[in-house]
Amino acid sequence: MKRKSNWMLIDGRARKIKPELSVEFMQGKYPEKRIEKCCAPPSIATMEKWVSNGVAKAVDGCRVEPDGICPHGYDSWISVLGWI
Repeated sequence: MKRKSNWMLIDGRARKIKPELSVEFMQGKYPEKRIEKCCAPPSIATMEKWVSNGVAKAVDGCRVEPDGICPHGYDSWISVLGWI
């Protein structure tokens, strides 16, 4: 059986984390870093569609420009994953 992994934002960058590690554990281990739970990154096809439409999502779900930053300070998935 395949285990599901967690996705977390660590200093604004999406990272795949082992399922047994909680946000609280990571915050305790790295108190100097900003750590939050997030969803899995979008597919390549989804990001290509965003680029062609000129609108994308930030890692927290806000609508932004493909190279934009949302009002909460999060980059678009396209920027986080290095497409721009």
